[in-house]
Amino acid sequence: MTTTTRARVSPVPHPPLVAILLFLLAVTGCSSSSGGQSTPDAGNDLDAGNDLIVTLPDGVVRGDLVGGSDGGVGARRFLKIPYAKPPVGPLRWKAPERNDPWTTPRHETSFADPCPQSPNQQNAGSTSEDCLYVNVWAPEPSPAKAAVMVWFYGGANIMGATSDHVPTTTQLWYDGQFFAARHDIVLVTVNYRVGVMGFFAHPALAAEQSPLGNQGLFDQRAALQWVQRNISAFGGDPQNVTIFGESAGAIDVCYHVASPGDQGLFARAISESTGCTSTTVGGVKTRTATDVAPDLDAFAKTMGCDTAADPLACLRSQSVSSLLAASPQLSEGTSSLAPAFTFGVVVDGPGGFLPDQPRTLYDSGRIAHVPYLLGSNNDEGMLFILTSTIPTDDASYAAELQKRFGSFAPQVLAEYPASKFNGDYRVALGRVVGDVNLVCGTLDTAQRAAKAGLPVFMYNFNMPWQIEPTILLASHASEMSHVFGDPVHPTGGDTLVSNAMNAFWAHFAQTGDPNFSGAPATWPPFGPDASGNDQRLQLDTGFEDLTAFRKEECAVWAQYYDQGFAGQ
Repeated sequence: MTTTTRARVSPVPHPPLVAILLFLLAVTGCSSSSGGQSTPDAGNDLDAGNDLIVTLPDGVVRGDLVGGSDGGVGARRFLKIPYAKPPVGPLRWKAPERNDPWTTPRHETSFADPCPQSPNQQNAGSTSEDCLYVNVWAPEPSPAKAAVMVWFYGGANIMGATSDHVPTTTQLWYDGQFFAARHDIVLVTVNYRVGVMGFFAHPALAAEQSPLGNQGLFDQRAALQWVQRNISAFGGDPQNVTIFGESAGAIDVCYHVASPGDQGLFARAISESTGCTSTTVGGVKTRTATDVAPDLDAFAKTMGCDTAADPLACLRSQSVSSLLAASPQLSEGTSSLAPAFTFGVVVDGPGGFLPDQPRTLYDSGRIAHVPYLLGSNNDEGMLFILTSTIPTDDASYAAELQKRFGSFAPQVLAEYPASKFNGDYRVALGRVVGDVNLVCGTLDTAQRAAKAGLPVFMYNFNMPWQIEPTILLASHASEMSHVFGDPVHPTGGDTLVSNAMNAFWAHFAQTGDPNFSGAPATWPPFGPDASGNDQRLQLDTGFEDLTAFRKEECAVWAQYYDQGFAGQ
């Protein structure tokens, strides 16, 4: 395995932990604070080679060299390339329309603004609807038919951007240079609409043949179509595209696998920390456009548009700021930590993005038959309980579970007694929250994908997050910098595991199998072994094969998921 290094930026001073990570409390997907700016490495000459000038059907783009060590070449980077028109005015809440061509070469040294979202510790927020852009990192020199990876960020589908930085640092979280320089991958990151601007299922949209919600998913599809038209100009192979994402991005990947309209746009899929077949909020089905209609009518009333002759025209006349201010914010729920439902993914029916429940589509085999890599982190829930009131005895622990799970609480308590965690109520509650929302939901999708005949690989990430390793452990979002080949405040073990993960992900993208010559371990295919137990690889310095990982715990949550689906 070859490596490429770069000078690491110095971390900014550490503010209090809660202030750093408060934004992550209720996020089913997670990114970081975002400066939105990026400049080329000093000394790199724009015109150093013709590979930095790429001619696309819509016009010319010019890139920069980034990374490298000791004067060596890293990767070519092309920022802020449009893949759709800005969805402004009458285009607000419509399907993305193909961007206009340009005549002057585009040379961007900064990322696009995040799509509209309220200020948060993930980024400074944004009111700009001119946000539908992709970024490309490509090997130098230009390869011939390199594997392509397309990243969808997390953020609960209400926040997030391609320009996000790791908390407490100025380190870019989704930096594609390491995939490109080390493994000859062409990597694309995608900005897409979120929240009220991206998942808006007002009933009146159907009459104008606009998407009945899921605009952000249609943005992602438009970006994949852009890849099909353009990526060969960067040296990528449009027939070998892997989609991957974390948390909300992982759910979105799972939806793309299930969506009929995405067939042929990608050849492999990776979901990091959750799937889409069990739940969006512990044990509840993905809502339909009909389900959310009352919420959207109420929202129109809040905006003073419910009695307008044309409610959509009235809503489109509202400022982004006012729409964001009236939108439901993230909430710490009882059985999960997901945001309010009003602006989320919906089952939009025949001809839409999701014609049926994802669970139904997987179980019927009506999905893309592509290799699928999925996994979760050992201590997913520790991030979500940072500001929760932690129980101090058995009685308060039982009361907390009752608040979260109602009549299902006795089953949860029986499987997760505090004694199982040496009496540590914080760890016990973190395990409950992580398993129900992420670990066992990921397993549910893996099982259904495998039953549908997809080649499946699973992992458990088990490296403490070095931002606050003793508090966060291997929490939600802790794997992302390892995947991208640039771990935060790394120990020797972090570097070892990150190099392996970066290579595993790249080889999966190239071949549909993560295994490669010289790997620190053989990654077993997921699926029952001779004893009927599932197998996965533990991603830590031991690289252990795990069998029956949290089998009993996930059996309990499978009952919970089924109960939620049956009750809808």
